[in-house]
Amino acid sequence: MAQGVSERRQSAGVIDAALVMAALEGAVVKGVEVNTLLAAVGSSQRRLLMGEGLSPECFSALLRSLWDKLDDESSGFGCRPLRGGCFRMMCHATIGCLNLRRALIRVGDFFRLVSDEYQWSLEEKGDQASLVLGGEQGSDRAFLLLSLCVILHRWSAWMIDAPIPLVRVDLPFAEDRLDLPLATLLQAPIEFQASVTRLVFPRDLLLKPIKQSRDTLGPFLADSPERLLSLYRPDDSLALQVRRYLEEHPQLESLTQEQVAAQFNISVATLGRRLKREGHQFHKLRDRVRRARAVRLLLGSELSISDVALRLGYSEPSVFYRSFRRWVGVTPAEFRERHLRSGMTSDADS
Repeated sequence: MAQGVSERRQSAGVIDAALVMAALEGAVVKGVEVNTLLAAVGSSQRRLLMGEGLSPECFSALLRSLWDKLDDESSGFGCRPLRGGCFRMMCHATIGCLNLRRALIRVGDFFRLVSDEYQWSLEEKGDQASLVLGGEQGSDRAFLLLSLCVILHRWSAWMIDAPIPLVRVDLPFAEDRLDLPLATLLQAPIEFQASVTRLVFPRDLLLKPIKQSRDTLGPFLADSPERLLSLYRPDDSLALQVRRYLEEHPQLESLTQEQVAAQFNISVATLGRRLKREGHQFHKLRDRVRRARAVRLLLGSELSISDVALRLGYSEPSVFYRSFRRWVGVTPAEFRERHLRSGMTSDADS
């Protein structure tokens, strides 16, 4: 089973299961039966927990059905919804602007009219410009804050028909809040646990003229903004290569950083330095793989908890218990009971 999941992750364009689950958190809090939405795209919460992601097309369809269900383009994360059509009206309000500066200022004006919770402002200092999101921040809105950054960044690039390299992204939650390669997703260094959400980019890009028009806006809006969130960015990072190698290694507990470095023909110091540049640490990558393997065994087999611990290479089940509780906040037994007996994780074809 682990090999199959690894192969699916390597297939081009698969949206990571962690991103899909994060997108549904707000809806779950609102009491939405998300498994119905997932079933419509051939998935379930249990499959997501076991690491099975979605194609970009399925993820896009899931987001659209979620927003339609809630009448909320903030995916249920806000105190008040961003009603359906909010992004479309923002695009109409900005399409006639002369340059990117005017367009981003108008974005701020637009959000001040429609939301007290999320308000964008443009700041300029030296040779850098910053798009700053004020209002409610925090880890409980991690997916929404990330998705707003991704959507506005990619929308801005579409507006000027040119790449917008990010100097830095500030996010107001901890690095391990989302089990995702965020530095790769955003193609930028990330400052976690910041006071506000911020996109920093070269100031001279603000003078770039708007290249789009009302003629090109219609086709763009046919499947946006969900399409902007589901655009696949190829990941050829060292971190992904290391993670794949760890996933395929049967004896994870005995695998050392020295052995992994040797596998990639680099020194331990170089491995650590390159992973850090990509926003990762070796021991955290190994923990993520270990956690995913534990979840697959707990939900996809009838092994006892002690046998799961032994299969994962733990000499003492108590060590596994402590590790698993640290990873997900509950014991292995509590996790298995919650997700095997809950209707939220039932598979239509199981």
